[in-house]
Amino acid sequence: HHQTNTQALDGKLAILDGQHRVGMMTILDNHKNNQKENLNLDQILVEVFPQHPSSNSTHAKDIFTEINKAEPVKLVDMPGVAKVTDRRIINEAATALQESFPDMFKPSQRCRAPHLNIDNLRDAIFASGCLKRHSIKSQKALVDWIMEQNRILGEKFESGDGKDTLKNVNAMALKKAKNFDFYLGLDLAWLYL
Repeated sequence: HHQTNTQALDGKLAILDGQHRVGMMTILDNHKNNQKENLNLDQILVEVFPQHPSSNSTHAKDIFTEINKAEPVKLVDMPGVAKVTDRRIINEAATALQESFPDMFKPSQRCRAPHLNIDNLRDAIFASGCLKRHSIKSQKALVDWIMEQNRILGEKFESGDGKDTLKNVNAMALKKAKNFDFYLGLDLAWLYL
């Protein structure tokens, strides 16, 4: 159990994050009393951010905003999940693509097609297993393979062969992909070819 509280200058605590956990603990405590289960709800981890005299009146709001804008850790970045060499290859290739096509990358992990987010791309490359499936052993080999997939996607969208895929693509997204000759963000199925 974990919740985040703020402490005002007068010492009063307020729940900042984890309100749903308090509700759940209340239900579990009532259930425990009815079922005679051995749940220890008296010890929970509480993170407290005290307001310092020099901090402004938006202390709680600032902390809440900071907590909720945090992006989740990607699988590729989890310790012990990806091989160090694979992560290096993926990171370098994704960075090279972002540098080559800066207009097609967005900082938000919730960006829409035809854009990509570098962290989502890195994670998708890792999760797809394409390095192993295609025996990719270097950043250059990965970039070459990805650019070949981009070429194939471009031909598919230009020729109309991908009618099933085309009907799921926004016209404005396709127009931008064509303008920048970067189709990878329209459909991530290319990772599994």
